[in-house]
Amino acid sequence: MKSAFSENKFIILFSTLLFVIPMLFGYFFASYISEAMNPVINSFRERVQQGDIQLTHDSIFFNNVYVGIILYCGAITFGLLTASVLISNGIFIGYFATKMPLYSFLLLTLPHGIFEIPAIIIAGSSGFIMFKFLVEFFKGIVKPVITNDEVRLSVKNRIANSLNNNINRLTQSLVLLGFSVVLFIIAAFIEAYLTIGIARLFMIF
Repeated sequence: MKSAFSENKFIILFSTLLFVIPMLFGYFFASYISEAMNPVINSFRERVQQGDIQLTHDSIFFNNVYVGIILYCGAITFGLLTASVLISNGIFIGYFATKMPLYSFLLLTLPHGIFEIPAIIIAGSSGFIMFKFLVEFFKGIVKPVITNDEVRLSVKNRIANSLNNNINRLTQSLVLLGFSVVLFIIAAFIEAYLTIGIARLFMIF
């Protein structure tokens, strides 16, 4: 697990910036994007009120894992879907923070957010690493590194060799995805059972 983080520092940093910069943009430039964002916020609130989105552990967890899987599978879109999900989630959170006093927002999000936000970023990183694996894997099939003993590599052998040469990157992507799922489990538990209680200790609803 350690190597999955240490060998992909740049990708993790890149994913972090793709989330944090849009989040700051959504907060500080809220007035400029309100026309586009208000329908999204209103739709979210309506879904909560109608029960489409439930603040139960299972509902929160499966919703978060669904986002994590989309971030991971975004690899097949050349990482574009992964990037867009990170950016859109960052903007949404930043903009949503302007809809209430910042103190109240932090109380209602920090307890689970300290696990959920890193989980989203790490899941995004796993998607980019998976994309990197796919690029190198197919590159190894199309243009394999040939030695004198492997002049006539069959397609099957090319696939096997390319997979063997890039298996570490695939493993790292799965390790990071698994780690994000663990963080999502913790975040869902805190959000469902602790966040409101913690907030009530510090403010009056």
